[in-house]
Amino acid sequence: MPELAIRRPRGTRDFPPAEMAKRDYVEAAIRRVFERYGFQRIDTPIFEAFDLFALRSGEEIRSKMFVFTIDEGEMVLRPELTAPVCRMIAMGEVDLSVKPLRFYYIGRCYRYEEPQAGRYREFWQAGIELMGSPYPEADAEVIAVAVDVLKELGLKEYQLRIGDLEVLRGFLNDNGIPGEVQNRIIGPMDVLSSSIDKLKMYKRKLEAGEGLTKEDLSDLRRRCDELRLWAEEEAKRSELGESPIPEELLGQVEVDIRLYQLDELYEARRVDELISFIEDAMGKLILAQKLKWIYYGVPYEEGGIEKAFKMPPDVVDTLISMMDLVGPREYVVPRAREIFRNSESALKALDAFEDVLDALSWYGVEDYIVDLSIARGLEYYTGMVFEIDCPLLGAQKQVCGGGRYDRLVEEFGGPSIPATGFALGIDRLVLALERSGIKIPTPSRADAYIIPLSRDVLPYAIWVARELRSKGLRVELSLLRKRLSKELSNVDKLGIPFAIIIGPSEAERKVVALRDMKAKEQHEVSVEEAAELILKAVRDMGW
Repeated sequence: MPELAIRRPRGTRDFPPAEMAKRDYVEAAIRRVFERYGFQRIDTPIFEAFDLFALRSGEEIRSKMFVFTIDEGEMVLRPELTAPVCRMIAMGEVDLSVKPLRFYYIGRCYRYEEPQAGRYREFWQAGIELMGSPYPEADAEVIAVAVDVLKELGLKEYQLRIGDLEVLRGFLNDNGIPGEVQNRIIGPMDVLSSSIDKLKMYKRKLEAGEGLTKEDLSDLRRRCDELRLWAEEEAKRSELGESPIPEELLGQVEVDIRLYQLDELYEARRVDELISFIEDAMGKLILAQKLKWIYYGVPYEEGGIEKAFKMPPDVVDTLISMMDLVGPREYVVPRAREIFRNSESALKALDAFEDVLDALSWYGVEDYIVDLSIARGLEYYTGMVFEIDCPLLGAQKQVCGGGRYDRLVEEFGGPSIPATGFALGIDRLVLALERSGIKIPTPSRADAYIIPLSRDVLPYAIWVARELRSKGLRVELSLLRKRLSKELSNVDKLGIPFAIIIGPSEAERKVVALRDMKAKEQHEVSVEEAAELILKAVRDMGW
């Protein structure tokens, strides 16, 4: 066969029936849990105006999305669904007289970036938005819903991490950091926190004797290579006298030669060297971000003019110290109160955060880590934020993320309405189930397969099929006209539990020969009896 010129786009996948069955199973479990809590399904267009997402994230978000132009202007394939839901509310398409609003969605999203293992350009999200309640029990409920989804699927190996962005915002407000600058800090904070978290995970794995996977090593190299490129470019600028960063500080972020030897260190199992490299890389990643904020400042826009706000070193040091505020509640919260002892707004936010943690216990959620380093990649979060990781997934381990966003609808021109919610990654949930060894039930494509033994009995066979389908059964009629032995072999291969054989005698007497494919037993029954027997068997199998 000649090679086809048409190929599937990078970062996308095809899903044959067996794969779709897994995804259908996961989606059905998600829907069951969402609807138990009273959430109603909605959907929004798969493309939206570019400005919908640029409003909060700035022009730099362009490079991360699929952007195209039509007669109405610039559009993007939606990268997430919270902003479109808020846009829908701002446009007055929802009855706001009955609150709280409880919406859920399941849909495709898109991001324009280099595909990685477990991270695709086309991906599926399922999420909820709970709008209208400013109280801690609303935040606790959305977290409880997310945890219940994982329980419904049978996932046990996951880690729930909870933080609060209002603590960070309160501290920055009290130190005179403008709101737009805060929004531009959160993105880099999220990236840095994620990188440090991943590097710490690799270090723990090495210290525990688990070793690193090829995927881990690739991710480690990628993160360190981004630092190398920045350091080398900054060194060139320094030579030309164009860098504001002192040379002695730039020297502290120079590339570690071991970056080029990672494969050799890995293959030689030089664990101590790998651990040392990771520790060095963490320090340099943190220092590089500090240098950017202090000497170049945080870029932001004010009145249509691009500006840069140079961060005070003491404020930057406090931001970095937040990355160590991770652990049990009784350990993290007192430390946070000490760090922010001079920030009245941060302390007030910590009080509200503890109210959310108290409410979580009412929902039976006790197993979590307080992580005040969580920044989340989207700038619209205003309070509680949380993430759920499945360590079995390696570098791309996050399966859920969300939080409170009280101002987004208003910023889109709608009413002021408090809101909280989350999104689950369906692709990663399916992968997590597979890696956990959880067997996903895959029902056969039909409950019964009708085999007409001759052309003359086709009218009766088709009538039988219609009768059974009218009773809710999934029935497939053979269209192959093969010998009975071939037909039965095909039924067996398809995993269909029952075969219905119809010859001239059965057609004349208005009966069927019902064959149980597993028991290898066959009985002559009426069509009504066949329906009852198949329905009972299907119920017993849980299909």
